[in-house]
Amino acid sequence: MTIPPLLHIPDLFPSWIRWGFTTRHGGVSTGPYESLNLGWDVGDDPEHVRENHRLLAESLGYDPETLATVRQVHGHRVHVVRRAADGRTVRGQQGDAVVLVGGHAPPLAALVRTADCCPVLLASLDRPAAAVLHCGWRSTVRGLVAQAVACLWRELGEAQPTLAAAIGPCIGPDAFEVGEEVAAAFAQKVSLDVVLRRPGRAKPHIDLQAAVRLLLIRAGIAPTRIAVFPRCTVSEPRDFFSFRRDGHDAGRQAGVLALSS
Repeated sequence: MTIPPLLHIPDLFPSWIRWGFTTRHGGVSTGPYESLNLGWDVGDDPEHVRENHRLLAESLGYDPETLATVRQVHGHRVHVVRRAADGRTVRGQQGDAVVLVGGHAPPLAALVRTADCCPVLLASLDRPAAAVLHCGWRSTVRGLVAQAVACLWRELGEAQPTLAAAIGPCIGPDAFEVGEEVAAAFAQKVSLDVVLRRPGRAKPHIDLQAAVRLLLIRAGIAPTRIAVFPRCTVSEPRDFFSFRRDGHDAGRQAGVLALSS
């Protein structure tokens, strides 16, 4: 069996959480989707995508039929999954984050797909509960991070439980050139510090990972419990899919986690 490689830090989350960020390696897709494309609607052979999902599910020990995924729309809606059947229910619904509350069989799992946006994983250090977030620029300035953290706290029934976070590969600041309206939104909703203006560049650039990290800290997660994978999807074509680089031929990688029973 091909085992999809995952970007992972062993001791960041508790042992009951299996997680990672996929690259484009370890699957069966071909052509521009080579090889672990996890996007269903990008033009890849559906059987290849199905097999890629099966390989990923087998490597992390969850059932791909109950995987919780949503139709990502760059908003701030968060879905909660407490049992395997909920994973089927939320599939196809609009949203950009899924909170998992586990502790029972079968294992719960959730995934967000990205091709330049920032995948974010959150986890409680005390109980089997976690979340996956799809942080594009719109969902970031619209408050998705705060919404997801607050939802996770409510499900845990605690004022401020101990959480850790992992910020996955996304478009890097050198590649993330934006218009003035996007720069203004980040300056207003996040911080002027994440808006980069460099000599010789006519337009501003955004450090999306820095923006997400700052919002996680504001939401109550300790800086020492936030891990960042500083990889740029645009500038690393060997390892990552990128919509900005490849357009509609871009596959999708993912941030994924599974809670053991």
